[in-house]
Amino acid sequence: MSTQTLSSRDQRAAHATQFQVVPCQAPLGAEIRGIDLKSIDDATFRSIHDAWLDHVLLVFRGQTMTADDLVILIKRFGVPVSSSNLHQRNLEERTANQLFNLPPEVTVVTNVKENGKAVGILGDGEIVWHSDFSFKEAPTAARMLVAMEVPPQERGGSTFFLNGYAAYDSLSGEFKKRITGKTIKQGNTVDTAMKLRPGASLADDVRYTAGPSHPIISTHPESGGNSIFLGRRHGAYVNGCTLEESEALLNELWVLCTQPRFCYEHRWTKGDVVVWDNRCTVHRRDPFDPQLRRVLYAAQVEGHRPYEAPDALSRPAHPRAAL
Repeated sequence: MSTQTLSSRDQRAAHATQFQVVPCQAPLGAEIRGIDLKSIDDATFRSIHDAWLDHVLLVFRGQTMTADDLVILIKRFGVPVSSSNLHQRNLEERTANQLFNLPPEVTVVTNVKENGKAVGILGDGEIVWHSDFSFKEAPTAARMLVAMEVPPQERGGSTFFLNGYAAYDSLSGEFKKRITGKTIKQGNTVDTAMKLRPGASLADDVRYTAGPSHPIISTHPESGGNSIFLGRRHGAYVNGCTLEESEALLNELWVLCTQPRFCYEHRWTKGDVVVWDNRCTVHRRDPFDPQLRRVLYAAQVEGHRPYEAPDALSRPAHPRAAL
């Protein structure tokens, strides 16, 4: 993995806790080396948490985590919230948790089937750009995936993460003024695999569909920096606009903000643990060979209702915003 120069806080963390912080040559992400996530103490976690806020996404290779270990770790980031508390747990999720004997805080992201039927969520197809649970009043904060079984890297399935801080920082001052105060209603018409939600219709008028409204400029409650909060494209509507105006602005935002130069690509290997800040990122997944098994465990913690600070336009950029 290519590296950037370590920040002073990364250097202090590495010295104090005896692990390495290796920033990715990308606008977000750092690999944490020399650590076993099953045996960290409070001081070590505080350093990890600092690195997470600084780098937006952390990668831990070669871990041997169980589902119970994942629950213990995610609790350090906040209050765990199960998928069943975020949307009605479907039959596939219930079957997966029974099959893999998992606690309710853990969701199985897999293409495994039993008797021809899916036993987890999201299968092996493409997953479009999204932030997790943006269709909730308070989207999740820390989100974590653990790779239990993955296909060879050359067979697809990479996950791409986009730095919302960097996307925001790239916008002109004029464009930032244009979007300040604007909010996007986040409808819940389709899931991230573009599967229609129960009871929804693609013919629904997005202006009148149910969903929370979140500011386009989102101020982070811990870092204090601003990021672009896109949520998900399908079913979105910019409040106060005509349908044509909303679609035009959304199209412009998605083109400007989902450029490859804002992204980190993660190629999964068994034992990878990836934790990202869902409050200032979006992510997507490439499809992979459906004949190959893939099993990832997922967990997340409660977040906050996104807001734009009154002085947002005068706030300094996040450290990982500059490219």
